[in-house]
Amino acid sequence: MAEKVLNIPRTDQIPQLTGYWCGPATCQTAVQIIGQWIEEQDAANAMGTSEDGTSHIGLLADYLSSVAHHVQWTAQFIESDPMSPQQKDEFWTRLVSSVDAGFPCPMNWDAPAGWGPQAVLPNEGGRVAPDQPGYYGHVMHYVLLDGYVENESGRYAHIADSGFAPWQYFVRFDNRPGDTGGSACSLIPCKGYVWSAAAPVGVPTLPGPTGALSQAEKLSYAMDEGLTVAEYEQILPQVMASLEACQCNTRERVAMWMAQVGTESAGLRYAEELGDDAYFAQYNNREDLGNRPGTNDGVVYHGRSYIQTTGRSNYEQLSKWCFEHDYVPTPTFFVDQPAALATPAYAFQGVNYYWIFARGSAINDAADRGDVNEATRLINGGYNGLEDRQARYARALTVADDFLPNPAPDLPPSSAMVINPPVVTAPAPSGTCLTGRPHHHSENAPSEQQILDARAEGLCTQALVFAVAEKLGLDAHSIYQSARDSF
Repeated sequence: MAEKVLNIPRTDQIPQLTGYWCGPATCQTAVQIIGQWIEEQDAANAMGTSEDGTSHIGLLADYLSSVAHHVQWTAQFIESDPMSPQQKDEFWTRLVSSVDAGFPCPMNWDAPAGWGPQAVLPNEGGRVAPDQPGYYGHVMHYVLLDGYVENESGRYAHIADSGFAPWQYFVRFDNRPGDTGGSACSLIPCKGYVWSAAAPVGVPTLPGPTGALSQAEKLSYAMDEGLTVAEYEQILPQVMASLEACQCNTRERVAMWMAQVGTESAGLRYAEELGDDAYFAQYNNREDLGNRPGTNDGVVYHGRSYIQTTGRSNYEQLSKWCFEHDYVPTPTFFVDQPAALATPAYAFQGVNYYWIFARGSAINDAADRGDVNEATRLINGGYNGLEDRQARYARALTVADDFLPNPAPDLPPSSAMVINPPVVTAPAPSGTCLTGRPHHHSENAPSEQQILDARAEGLCTQALVFAVAEKLGLDAHSIYQSARDSF
C-alpha cells in the first residue's frame, strides 16, 4: 500500500474568488503547497484568464514555471478519448513521482452533464463518499491533484477543487464497472494535466559529501534549492555565522539546523509568514503569545525571521536578547520595528535566539540523538511538516561536514598574550552602529550586504576569541568584553 497527500497550509483559500478563476485558484493552491504565495488576481492577469476561463493547461505550466522556477512544470495534453492503457500508466507514474517530490499536479477536466467526479473513500474499499461535489450540467474545470492512495481496492487520486464543496476529496484514478461518476482518467481526455520532475531543476546530484561542488552549491542542495546558487553564495557568511552562534559544531547539529530552518523558511526563501491581515488575525487575543486582548497584536507580530518568531512576548524577549548582545540599538527594537525581523540584517537573529537561548540546549540535544521528531516539536510546537523535515535532514547529512567550523589553531602555550581587537571598517546602519551608538548622518549610508558582512565578521571574531582563549586557559569573557568595548 502506498499513500501520500500533500499539506495545504491554508485550506480556507482553496475556493476560487470568481466563477471563472478555477485556473488561477488552482495555481494559488499549488504554490501554497511548495511554500510560496500568489494572489489569484495576479495569476489571472498573467494567464489572460477572462470570463471564458483560462484557455488551456499549458498556461498553468508556464505561469507556475515563472513563479516557482525551481520546479520543472510540464504540461501534458491528452488528445485521445478514452486514454490508452499506456497513457494511464504514464499518468499514474508522473502523479506519484511528482507528489512524492512534494509537487502537486494541476489538471483540466471536462465533465459531461451527469458525469461529474465521484468522491470515494479509498480506505473503505473505495465506496462512494457521502459528500459529493455538486457538479451540475456540463462543467469544464481546473482542479489540483495533490495526493494519491494505492491499496488492495485500487488506485485513487486526491483532489483540491476550487469550485465545488467539499473542496477536498478522493476520486478513483480510473473507473470500474458500476461507477456513476467520473474518475481522473475519464474526466481528463481532450484536456490535460501538469506534472513536475521528481527533483527540482538545477539541484545538483551529489555522489556523497565529497562531491565536487562549491559550498554554495552544497547549501543549495541541502536547502532543496529554495534560492538560486548565487543567492546562497551571497548569504553563506550569515549561514556560517548562525551555525556558529547556534553551536552547531557536529555533523548531526548542522544537518538538524538545515532541516528545521529549511522547512520553516522554504530553504531560506521566506523570512516572513505567508498570509494577509485576515489570516494573521487568528493570532489576535492569543495571550499565550503575549498578544494583548482587544489589540491588533496578532497581525502586527505575526511570524518573522527564518524560524517564524511569533507573538508580542517573543518579539520582546528577542529584542532584549539582541540588545544585550549589541545586535540592536534598543531593548524594544523588534517590538517597535517588527518588520525589521524579516530583513536580511536580522532574520538569522530569530534563529540564533530561539535555537540556543529560548530552548537552552534542548534542540542540540535532540540533534545529537538524531531525533528529528523532538527537534520539530521544540521548534514547531507540533509536528507540522515532519515528513519534509525528515527528508531535509537526510539530505543535509550528506553535506553537513562541509559546514563545520574550522578548528581552533594549535598554538604554543604562552603566559602573556595580547589580542588586538579587530578594526571594523564596514559602515554601520544609518542611525545606529553595531554597538548601538549614533551614526552621524553625514557618513555614507552602507549597503545591505556591507551590514550583513560586518555582522558576520563580528560573530566570527567573537567565536575565534573564545576558541583561542580557551586553548590558552585565559578568561574568554574578559578578553571579548575588552575587544567589544573598544569599538
